[in-house]
Amino acid sequence: MRSGEVTRRHIAARTVAGCGLLTLLLLPLAPAVPSSVRWRLDGDPRPPSAAQVGAAAGQVSRRQAALGAERRKVSAANAQLTVLQNQAEVLTERYDQTMVNEQRALAAYQITQARLGDAQRAEGLSQRQVGNLAAEEFESGGGYGSVAAMLGDARGPDAYLSQVGLSQVLAEYGTDTLAENQANEVVAGVFRTQAHDLLMAEQGDLRAAADLRQAIRAAVSRQLDFVQADKRAANTMSAQLAAAQARAAALQAARQAALAAAAAQQAAAAARQAAAAGGPSTSVQAPSWSQGSGASQTQGDIAANWALSQLGKPYLWGGAGPEAYDCSGLTMQAWAHAGVPLLHWTGYQWEEGPHVPLTELQRGDLLFFATNTADPSTIHHVGIYIGNGMMVDAPYTGAFVRIDPMYGPGGLIGAVRPAS
Repeated sequence: MRSGEVTRRHIAARTVAGCGLLTLLLLPLAPAVPSSVRWRLDGDPRPPSAAQVGAAAGQVSRRQAALGAERRKVSAANAQLTVLQNQAEVLTERYDQTMVNEQRALAAYQITQARLGDAQRAEGLSQRQVGNLAAEEFESGGGYGSVAAMLGDARGPDAYLSQVGLSQVLAEYGTDTLAENQANEVVAGVFRTQAHDLLMAEQGDLRAAADLRQAIRAAVSRQLDFVQADKRAANTMSAQLAAAQARAAALQAARQAALAAAAAQQAAAAARQAAAAGGPSTSVQAPSWSQGSGASQTQGDIAANWALSQLGKPYLWGGAGPEAYDCSGLTMQAWAHAGVPLLHWTGYQWEEGPHVPLTELQRGDLLFFATNTADPSTIHHVGIYIGNGMMVDAPYTGAFVRIDPMYGPGGLIGAVRPAS
């Protein structure tokens, strides 16, 4: 068995399959970028201009301002909702109080009605007693005595009683029964009228309270709809802002990488001119892997630009596109678009090209991360360098393809330039 195969099997036995499984790499999630706002940089060989970068930054600022305004609108709507909910609570309590008062009034009315019945029965009994007294007096030959005069007075019993003296007549003929009956009837009538009026008033208050409570509840429901609509709008604006921020970061990184590459080319050209003229050599030295052992810069740009076009797609363990990726699946597909086949595993990709000093990175180089930077068998994550200290990667389950600082995850063990 060849030593290279032994090494690969050794690494395979000790490295966790797949990427992003370690909790040490659980960085904050980047929101998904809607498919309608994804962009591609490999369709245009020219690097983004300063105007394009500035326009993207301006769009970010505008969307930040719009999101801030929408969030203030949500806050105001929530405040109004709280006011309406408090009003509804107060009215509900008043409604409950009115219900209790209405029940009390109904009970008082029923009691008064019972007392009225008792008074009416007493009145009937006293009337029969007075009639019996008058009949007995007439039959005994007394003619129309005091009782008859009292009953027959055209002005009524009250006038007679007033003339002869109330206490004398009541003592003599027992007319206190009639007076008691009349008093009961008057008192019962007063209570009946008052209770009935109170009952009607309470029932009117009850209807008014119920109507008002229904109105305020409807207002609360409408305001809650407004709050939910404002929140949905804010969430949409937040997603749009995230997309704008990701695009601006990609454009900025691509532009800075292009400028750095141009500067490097100018330095290399100056060095060649100096060497051809026999002048002193510069400190710029060609790395040992530059003689055809690694992919070209053009291929690296193709791989980096294609990776940028996948921003916002979800992480999927073992995913290799086109809708979801894990870390090595993303790098494999990116370099496949540049014409360089890679195997779908970080341990193998670590061996599929020359190792590059971090001071000599170029776009498209693969950046590897390990739990132990002295032991390549602990490599667990890989990203694609895009320039200016940034990389594109598929971080971990639940996250999305995004742009991260190359030192952000921690444990950077080295870089590889895939062999063409």
